[in-house]
Parts: sequence; structure tokens; C-alpha cells
Amino acid sequence: MGVNPLSTSDAVSLLFGGGGADLEISAGAHVHVELVRIDGDRVVATAPRLSVASGMRLTGRLTGPDGRPWELVLTIEDASYNSPDLALIRLQGAYVQVDETRRSALRMPMGGVAWLEAVSCQDVADSARVDGTLEDLSITGVSFATRRTLRVGDRLLFHGRFFADELHNEVEVASLRPAAVPGQLTVGCRFTDLDRETAERISRILTGGRPQGEREVDMTALRSQIDSPESGGWRRRFRRASDES
Repeated sequence: MGVNPLSTSDAVSLLFGGGGADLEISAGAHVHVELVRIDGDRVVATAPRLSVASGMRLTGRLTGPDGRPWELVLTIEDASYNSPDLALIRLQGAYVQVDETRRSALRMPMGGVAWLEAVSCQDVADSARVDGTLEDLSITGVSFATRRTLRVGDRLLFHGRFFADELHNEVEVASLRPAAVPGQLTVGCRFTDLDRETAERISRILTGGRPQGEREVDMTALRSQIDSPESGGWRRRFRRASDES
């Protein structure tokens, strides 16, 4: 089934519906613009004067009516003096497309503290520690808020504790956006080289975790035993498992 298209004009209206927007001007860097008016797929707004210039391309990220993540690319057609601090800019919506940088897997909000170790980052020295506050987790990635400067494509070793489980895996920064706390960024990461054991641990976390020491059940083996003619029936099988525990 194909993705229902979102028009550039609709995307502009959604992105600037609150009167202002944080737009990405480069990998990880953002600029805040305040809406003056919208005319279809064109926008007049103000922005920090030293951060914008004619010809620049900006990217806005939004969620469409279908619940999918989208990215809207806009071009600054003109940037002129407005005040010592602000420029008046005219933006033209160039195109809109599904945002492939954002995780499609179901995310579960998560609280807690995480720390990461830089593996290969533009602005953080190798092995340096990056502290963060967890925001959500999915089977494919994790997001956290931090004050450190990270860039899309940076690689780090993630360490976090969820319930009775600890999670350690390399991640790659896929998206950045301003966090709810001023001065922080929300960093969206995808897991890399995820092995089976770690994937099973993430699945366990997403289903609520288990108390330490609880026996795990191999459901595939269990179904095989139940379906087997030699099993003697499922009630007998469960009684035997109970007697042996």
C-alpha cells in the first residue's frame, strides 16, 4: 500500500500551525523562526539575522494527519534586514517527503538516566562521556536529551538501565531536535549491529520487564511440546513442569 501524499502547502500549514518552528539548517544545527504570514506554500517569517541567508535550505520535521513522520524542505528566497538581531525571510516550500530518519517502530516513553561513550563524533572526543536523560525506546532505537553537542551520523556506545535489565549497544545519531528543557537537544539514535540477545532484552523491556530470577519460557519449544502427540496433553505437560520447578 502506497503512502498517501502530503502536499507542500498542507505541510507548511502543519509545521507553522503554532506560529513558529525550529528548522534544521545543517546536520544537527537548528534555527528558530517566527511566523509572520503564510501564503500557500510560501512563508514570511523572522529569524536570527546571523544564522540565515538567501539561498539556504532548511528542513522542518512534522507528523502528518496519517501519523507518519514527514520532512519539509524549504528554500530561503530572500533574507533582508529587520532589526539588529533579526532578519525578515521569505521561504518557499521545495518538497515534502516521508522522514526516513525517524524510527517507524513503536516507541515506548522511558524515564531514567543514560550515559554514552563517544566512538566517532564530530564535536566530542573519542571515549568522552555523554550524559543524557532517557525519553523513549523502541526495538530499533532510543532517544535521550542531553546538553552535549552531537551531530547526525555520530556513533556512540549507549549504556542504560531499564527495570532489572541493562542495555549496552552501539548507536548512531539519526535525528536531533530541541528538547523541552532549554539548552538541551533530544537525540534520536538507531541501534547498530544489534545481536539476538540484545534484541530479546529490548523486547523484554518493552513488554514491562520481568523480576530478576524469573524463569524465562521458550515459547517455540513450548508450542512444539504441546503440539507433539507424545506430550500426553497440555494439562499433563504443565503439571510436570510445575512438579519439576
